[in-house]
Amino acid sequence: MLAQDSLVTKIASQHFQVINFENRQFSGDAIVNLTKTIAKHRYVLIGEDHLNNEVLDFTTYLTQNINFDNYITEDDQLSIDILKKSYQKNKDYQSIVANSNDKFSLFSFNRDRDLLYYFFKNNTTVIGLDNVYFNADIPVFQELINKTTNKEAQVKYAAMMQESNARWDKFKTDTDQKPLADGSNQPYLFFEDFGKKLKEIQKLKLSQYEYSVLNELAKSNTIYSMGNEGKGLESHFLRISSMKEKLLEHLNTLKGKRNLVKFGANHVGKDKSLFQNSFDIGNLIYNLADAEQEKSLHIAVIQKSGRAGSFSSESIDAGDVDFLKPFYQLVGKDNEWLLFDLTKINEDIKKQKAVIKLIGLKNLLSGYDYLIIIPKVTAQKKVV
Repeated sequence: MLAQDSLVTKIASQHFQVINFENRQFSGDAIVNLTKTIAKHRYVLIGEDHLNNEVLDFTTYLTQNINFDNYITEDDQLSIDILKKSYQKNKDYQSIVANSNDKFSLFSFNRDRDLLYYFFKNNTTVIGLDNVYFNADIPVFQELINKTTNKEAQVKYAAMMQESNARWDKFKTDTDQKPLADGSNQPYLFFEDFGKKLKEIQKLKLSQYEYSVLNELAKSNTIYSMGNEGKGLESHFLRISSMKEKLLEHLNTLKGKRNLVKFGANHVGKDKSLFQNSFDIGNLIYNLADAEQEKSLHIAVIQKSGRAGSFSSESIDAGDVDFLKPFYQLVGKDNEWLLFDLTKINEDIKKQKAVIKLIGLKNLLSGYDYLIIIPKVTAQKKVV
């Protein structure tokens, strides 16, 4: 494996440029030329490691230089819609958000929230593909309490919100804590009882909106409960299938438009996911672009070290990614990001007739056009 790493490092050393990043500002030919390349593509996918400031610096820079029509994100649409109505000064929704600022998945953190609001301000369509995050059911229940005309349903929504809130408050103190037998220190969405309570409410006379929201919560509950029962791969496949289904519902919105996609790097390579080695959302977008005679552009942006935002503490260790060690060997100063042309690196590896054995590295090389290594990242802060 050391010999393989050395070969990749040697080849990578011939195909990278330096992006200068000082005082949260980019400079140099590398970022200018990359932005010009990005502007030529209608489907641009950024694969990140979540909740650091620097990926958002990069994404914000792109939005300041390129006008995107649609933003596709690894969050749920229900949360996005609640935040949008709050942004539009709807008092009921402003109250929901004020009481639940730390319960909107990635948008619980300042830089991701700022980017979302930027898109709202510019009337960019924001599309959330993920299931409801395991604390985001709380603002959703608050919305249902406000909307329903069924008094019995209102009482049941309030009871579920209270239970979810109590469990989340215990869970967020230590997200790695050992689950209690009754599950009271784990998110409510993880458990079968959550789904049973939803089924009871679904039997009542409700609005069509309520039924659609309850169905979304039920699907999220199924995905989480499977993972909680040790069926991790099945949970993953169901989650990805659900995201693909939602994306296909927006085909007319995406077609012929300029689309920015920001997800965890595991999901948005053009080939297979980095870790599960299965076709993911990035592969579907790659094929959708191909159907329009377009080429999608896939950029992984990963740190070598630093801190990331956290629900349970001020920040956590962002850490490195084991299979990226051949690239880390070339990292120098903290203000010099490295931009690797993976297409050229992949071509040279094939010329050497080398076989990449690490699945993560193999899928990165086949799935991404560029890799940006950030020497050191800093943590996003929770919105308060």
